[in-house]
Amino acid sequence: MQYKDVCKLDFLLEMSERQISAREFFSNVLLNSLDKNLDLKNVLILCFDKYNNFLSWTDRNGILINCEEHPYRKFAVNDVIGHMAYQDACRDHLTYFNVVPRLYKSTDIIDSIDYDNSAYVRFMEENFHEHYSVTMALGINAYIQIIFFKSLEEGDFTDEEMEELNKIYIYMANSYKNFKKHEQAKIISNIQNEIISSGEKAYLITDDFNHIMSYNKTALSYLEDILGSSIDDQMSNTKPCAWLPFLLGGGDDILATNRVQTSIIKNYIFKIYTYDQCYSHGIIDRYHWITISKNEEGKTPDNIGTILHLTQSEWKVAELLYDGLTYQAIADELVLSYHTVKNHVQNIYTKCGVKSRFQLCKLLKNIER
Repeated sequence: MQYKDVCKLDFLLEMSERQISAREFFSNVLLNSLDKNLDLKNVLILCFDKYNNFLSWTDRNGILINCEEHPYRKFAVNDVIGHMAYQDACRDHLTYFNVVPRLYKSTDIIDSIDYDNSAYVRFMEENFHEHYSVTMALGINAYIQIIFFKSLEEGDFTDEEMEELNKIYIYMANSYKNFKKHEQAKIISNIQNEIISSGEKAYLITDDFNHIMSYNKTALSYLEDILGSSIDDQMSNTKPCAWLPFLLGGGDDILATNRVQTSIIKNYIFKIYTYDQCYSHGIIDRYHWITISKNEEGKTPDNIGTILHLTQSEWKVAELLYDGLTYQAIADELVLSYHTVKNHVQNIYTKCGVKSRFQLCKLLKNIER
């Protein structure tokens, strides 16, 4: 591997462009850039979930999602390098903001006596006709692993090549960090827009690693009433929040049912929604938004739909709006299109003389039997 300064500069420029414009960062576009600018032709991207379950690999031919026939599936238990990268990442609480090189050279990990006959080398030779590797671990719990290969004829990676791969790691890790920051800013903005349109007054937005990404003053005031004034010190997007796991305990069930998780704590109602950012290689980054309201006594009358002159379909939608479901969740629940649900909501608002979900819920609470 020989890297000219002009090629490095081209690679850096492409990385800078990707951190702003790319829809997905780890793809064969990245592999093409490594090949074109740095002459790194034999590279593989492995993707896992945050529990180290294999999802897919990407090479110059594209993405191959995990399936029964996938070559990696039988080998997974013998991937000593991948497992080591995962365990180290869990120990160090690795996230997508890490930029310190994490490289695993196969001949440093597998004993030299066993190396040539190891399951790892057999796997490389059978699938890629390669004999040596260096693995880069990136992302949450090392859920992205980029493997660079060399053949037996080319020989193992030299100290000079390892130094260059360390630099490449830093280039990619910084670009990926900036990509995630840019992406998260858009996600948070989209969630805030949905919260505002719902009429909720207090909210916080979190990622799936107990970091609070955004919140407003009303939410902070409610939380201080529940947990005390020291809560202000835990509202951080860089450090995990100690009490969030208790609140988000049922997070995995939310995705399965597409319903809102509701908790009542000290006369406050917490409604927890999920936002999943899905990628073509199988990774899902999960975010939560939590609305907080004071628990007020009141029950919706059984005949309220008739009172408000709503059709049966509109009343079903209104009930689910009242329960806190998103438009898409309502569409899935009632087997309707998203567009049909939006039309129903508009008709409901018109008939009820309201302009938001908040006003509708308040109306439903206040109508007496």
